[in-house]
Amino acid sequence: MIYLEIILWAFFTLYPIYIFLTHEKEKQSVIAEPAKRLAVYRSIMYYLWAPTLVLGGLIYGGELSLQDIGLQWHWNLGSQIGLVALALIAGYILIATKQVREDTEKHPEMRKQFEFVAWLMPTTKKESRYFIWGVSITAGVCEELLFRGYLMNFLSQYLPVYGAVLLSSLAFGLPHIYQGPLHVIRTAVMGLVMALVYLATDSIFIPIVLHALLDIYGGILAYIVFSKDSSEPAAAQA
Repeated sequence: MIYLEIILWAFFTLYPIYIFLTHEKEKQSVIAEPAKRLAVYRSIMYYLWAPTLVLGGLIYGGELSLQDIGLQWHWNLGSQIGLVALALIAGYILIATKQVREDTEKHPEMRKQFEFVAWLMPTTKKESRYFIWGVSITAGVCEELLFRGYLMNFLSQYLPVYGAVLLSSLAFGLPHIYQGPLHVIRTAVMGLVMALVYLATDSIFIPIVLHALLDIYGGILAYIVFSKDSSEPAAAQA
């Protein structure tokens, strides 16, 4: 099963390089032809599910256990607090999206906040379904299993916990280079938070749901503020 681990490590090392080398061309392609956005979504899902299935192969072959990557549930204080937090976050998302939908005066300012990644955000109902139910859930499941479940477990065999947390969080941030260097750091910090939640709950399930919720929220907000501009690609990416 060594070859499966080699494939995983190829993903961790080569995928950020691939993103760095191709994201600008991909961005310009989507700006020129917005219909290609769906193909980008499918590509993202493929590149995340492929290594996750490799991880599944390691589990099936007995190289890893479900517990090794956090696929376990402990009814402890951390998990109870996590469940309450998830419920509050879900409630906030429902209220906030309703307010954003109704308060159209804030939409221009929100479009500016999405400027760094506007080209990737959904602008049609079909794109929003792909992004919310495809990309967001894929990112929540796959990235947490890969970066928190597998990578942290591997690194913790050779590094103290804080070292494994920091290095895995940096590795999580690097593939987001298409958002710009500042947002690589922002994403790494998000990874750090997810790692702390994982450690506090001793389960990957709450980080998975939290990650997916945050991405879903971003997709919903983007669709709300960009949907009226879907006929003006230049405005959508400004």
